[in-house]
Amino acid sequence: ESISRQRLHQARSYRGSEMAVDGHTLEFCLAEEADFEEVMSISGDVYGGIDYLPVRYHAWIRDPFRRVILAKKKGQIVALVSANIVDDGHTAVFEGLRVAPLERGKGIAGLIQGYCLNLVKDQFPEVKVHRYTKSGQLAPKILTKFRLICKQEVLSVQFKAEDIRPKLEAAVAQLKESGKEWEDPVLLGASDAKRVFLSPRVVDGVLPGKTIIQDWVPYRPLESNLKKLVSQDFIWMADDKEEPTVLSVGTAPYRVPLGTGYHRLNIDIFGKQFPRARNQLLAQLQQGVSTLEVPIYCLLYFEPSMWQDMLSFCQTALGLHKDRDFEGQNLLEADM
Repeated sequence: ESISRQRLHQARSYRGSEMAVDGHTLEFCLAEEADFEEVMSISGDVYGGIDYLPVRYHAWIRDPFRRVILAKKKGQIVALVSANIVDDGHTAVFEGLRVAPLERGKGIAGLIQGYCLNLVKDQFPEVKVHRYTKSGQLAPKILTKFRLICKQEVLSVQFKAEDIRPKLEAAVAQLKESGKEWEDPVLLGASDAKRVFLSPRVVDGVLPGKTIIQDWVPYRPLESNLKKLVSQDFIWMADDKEEPTVLSVGTAPYRVPLGTGYHRLNIDIFGKQFPRARNQLLAQLQQGVSTLEVPIYCLLYFEPSMWQDMLSFCQTALGLHKDRDFEGQNLLEADM
């Protein structure tokens, strides 16, 4: 508690700095709650309408172990990036990067990230590495600066909650009837989730790159991280409580700017056995949409070797088709 207070005081007492870019002065400073509307005004096209920042911004600002940095030109916000300090204070995870549409291609993204990196070094000297997740093909230049820790596949689908529920029931019933490797996934409470995700067998054999990736944010399997994660509104599942081979984490659906009433649902699946991963996908979807009557944009993350099986199952059993091509989720790391 006292460390948190110290970190907040440290953040609030921090003074920004300036540098010249493209003939203009760029000013860097910490974001405040009052900047919300202006930040949203530069974020309209970010992530194609499924941006998470509108629902997380205020919590980010209040988090003593996070720094949210703005770049301003002539007093106007032109960019944002955030550093989230995790892994017992040893890792900075960069999130939320965005640059105003008219300011892109001028090198501002690199400058604000560099400034944020220096701020982390100054205020969190115990941080040893920085990490971030990135979709798409990786340019060779990126791999000269970062280590690729792991890659998950990403399947994006859209549906109406009320339309998918009967399809989920029918798919589960059919699998049970045919006896095709159906076993009810096990819902994990907080203490079981911590125990299972911290077990050496899971860390070494199930988690990609020995990392829990929750909605694009990487966490090492550490007591402090699990304590933080299980306190949030997530759905934790396993194929078996004692010797799991497949695990999953689902977020509670949250509002996104895509369209009226749209909610985003994220399901991270870990493990390589498709039938068990498929069972958890169905169970996570049932839990996630059980009480909603809204359009859902769902992102599924899973082991790349299951891509064809997962895509085919979603199409044939649920009538869901790939919405856009993310070309994978890459976890990258570099030393400070």
